Formats: sequence, C-alpha cells, structure tokens
Amino acid sequence: MNSLPKPIFCFFILIFSIISSCRKGPSISREDVQKLSKDYFTRLCTKTAECASRYLETLPASEKTSENAAYSVDQCMEEQKDQNILPDEYEKVTDAQIAKVKVCMEDLLKVPCEEMEGGGIPSCQELFQSSKDE
Repeated sequence: MNSLPKPIFCFFILIFSIISSCRKGPSISREDVQKLSKDYFTRLCTKTAECASRYLETLPASEKTSENAAYSVDQCMEEQKDQNILPDEYEKVTDAQIAKVKVCMEDLLKVPCEEMEGGGIPSCQELFQSSKDE
C-alpha cells in the first residue's frame, strides 16, 4: 500500500532539495557566529594587553607614567564593543569568512608581539581586506 503516488513523492523531494540548497548563511548557527566574533575580540584584546605589558617592561623607569598603565583586556573589549569581524546580517556570513577568522585567531596565539608591531598579522590583515571588498 502506497500512501503517496510516485509523482507527488518526487515533487516533495524536488521542493525539499531546492529549499535546502537555497539556504542563506554559514553552516554554523547564528549563536556560534556571535560566539566566534566575541571570541575573536577576546583573543585580540588578550594579545594586545600582553604585548602592551611586555612593551611597558622595556621602558626605562623615567618613562613609565600612570598614563602608560597596563592596557587591560576589559578596556580593550569596551573599545571593541561596537566592532564586528563578520557581517552584521547572519545571512551574509560565509563559511570562507568564518575560516579566515579562525586562522587569524590561531595566528594571534602563535605570532610574537614584535611581529605584530611590524604591520600586523598577515592572515588578520587579509580578513579585514576581504571584508572591505565585500
């Protein structure tokens, strides 16, 4: 006993495949995209604070002032709160952009502060360049 005639069943399969292929956005959830963006800024701010602290250690005592106090992760996060590493609209986020953010985040862990001062991390520069192009 068949509950659906074969042409109707094929029609449903066709409609389902069209709908699933037209899905917009990345392969991860909206919440995961937001978490990735937040994690990126946390990692960036942690690295920035680490590099600032190392820089302050190299200054002679006469140049160390209260204005040069350690740059905190919280201070950096506050400054970055309105920034986005990925498009605001979830549907415009691509898996390629997500992959670039992840590479940049890994490089933030590996690259020494001295290399960051010399123009930044290439994978992160590429990320910002590609976001301007889109």
